[in-house]
Amino acid sequence: MNVQFVSNSKGKITAVQLPLKDWKEVEKKLEAFNLAESIKAGYREMEQIENGEIEAKTLEQFLNEL
Repeated sequence: MNVQFVSNSKGKITAVQLPLKDWKEVEKKLEAFNLAESIKAGYREMEQIENGEIEAKTLEQFLNEL
Protein backbone atom coordinates (compact mmCIF):
# COMPACT_ATOMS: atom_id res chain seq x y z
CA MET A 1 0.00 0.00 0.00
CA ASN A 2 1.49 3.33 -1.09
CA VAL A 3 0.61 5.77 1.70
CA GLN A 4 1.63 9.43 1.56
CA PHE A 5 1.39 11.86 4.43
CA VAL A 6 0.56 15.54 3.98
CA SER A 7 1.89 18.00 6.53
CA ASN A 8 1.38 21.68 7.19
CA SER A 9 4.09 24.35 7.31
CA LYS A 10 4.91 23.37 10.92
CA GLY A 11 5.47 19.74 9.97
CA LYS A 12 2.28 18.46 11.59
CA ILE A 13 0.66 15.66 9.59
CA THR A 14 -2.78 16.85 8.50
CA ALA A 15 -3.85 14.24 5.95
CA VAL A 16 -3.10 10.86 4.44
CA GLN A 17 -3.26 10.02 0.75
CA LEU A 18 -3.44 6.59 -0.79
CA PRO A 19 -4.28 5.25 -4.24
CA LEU A 20 -7.97 4.76 -5.00
CA LYS A 21 -7.47 1.00 -5.42
CA ASP A 22 -6.06 0.79 -1.89
CA TRP A 23 -8.85 2.98 -0.51
CA LYS A 24 -11.47 0.65 -2.00
CA GLU A 25 -9.81 -2.26 -0.16
CA VAL A 26 -9.91 -0.29 3.09
CA GLU A 27 -13.61 0.48 2.53
CA LYS A 28 -14.42 -3.19 1.98
CA LYS A 29 -12.66 -4.14 5.20
CA LEU A 30 -14.46 -1.40 7.13
CA GLU A 31 -17.83 -2.55 5.78
CA ALA A 32 -17.08 -6.14 6.78
CA PHE A 33 -15.95 -4.99 10.23
CA ASN A 34 -19.11 -2.87 10.69
CA LEU A 35 -21.31 -5.79 9.64
CA ALA A 36 -19.54 -8.11 12.07
CA GLU A 37 -19.92 -5.59 14.91
CA SER A 38 -23.62 -5.19 14.11
CA ILE A 39 -24.14 -8.95 14.21
CA LYS A 40 -22.27 -9.19 17.53
CA ALA A 41 -24.39 -6.39 19.01
CA GLY A 42 -27.57 -8.13 17.87
CA TYR A 43 -26.43 -11.39 19.43
CA ARG A 44 -25.62 -9.64 22.73
CA GLU A 45 -29.05 -8.00 22.70
CA MET A 46 -30.67 -11.38 22.08
CA GLU A 47 -28.82 -12.85 25.07
CA GLN A 48 -29.96 -9.93 27.24
CA ILE A 49 -33.57 -10.54 26.21
CA GLU A 50 -33.26 -14.25 26.97
CA ASN A 51 -31.74 -13.46 30.39
CA GLY A 52 -34.55 -11.01 31.19
CA GLU A 53 -32.14 -8.07 31.32
CA ILE A 54 -34.01 -6.09 28.67
CA GLU A 55 -37.47 -6.32 27.18
CA ALA A 56 -38.01 -7.60 23.65
CA LYS A 57 -39.27 -5.07 21.09
CA THR A 58 -42.22 -5.54 18.84
CA LEU A 59 -41.68 -5.43 15.08
CA GLU A 60 -43.42 -2.05 15.01
CA GLN A 61 -41.04 -0.65 17.66
CA PHE A 62 -38.06 -2.01 15.77
CA LEU A 63 -39.19 -0.48 12.46
CA ASN A 64 -39.88 2.88 14.11
CA GLU A 65 -36.24 3.00 15.27
CA LEU A 66 -34.94 2.71 11.72
